[in-house]
Amino acid sequence: MTESIVPVVPEIYINNVRINVNLYEVILLMGVSTPESDGTFSQKDLVRVRMSPQEALAVSIMLNKQLELYQDTFKKIFLPDEVIKSLKGEKVVETAGEQ
Repeated sequence: MTESIVPVVPEIYINNVRINVNLYEVILLMGVSTPESDGTFSQKDLVRVRMSPQEALAVSIMLNKQLELYQDTFKKIFLPDEVIKSLKGEKVVETAGEQ
């Protein structure tokens, strides 16, 4: 009997993604950001994923669909309004209470 060779697929945890785009590709630089005792964050890049803009759009659609299914099954995923605006590139206005 011959043994089946199953490739090992690495599994990683990330909590930080940086996205770069050019005419021919989308690059996701994924890593872990860790808070330090002095209030700063250290960052370790773990993987760089390159894909075509077409593939990135397809992944975006599939990911959004899966997140909708998650929210329908479990509960709404919460992000503060300031975070959502920042991620969309909108200007975040500070109120007097936030200063």
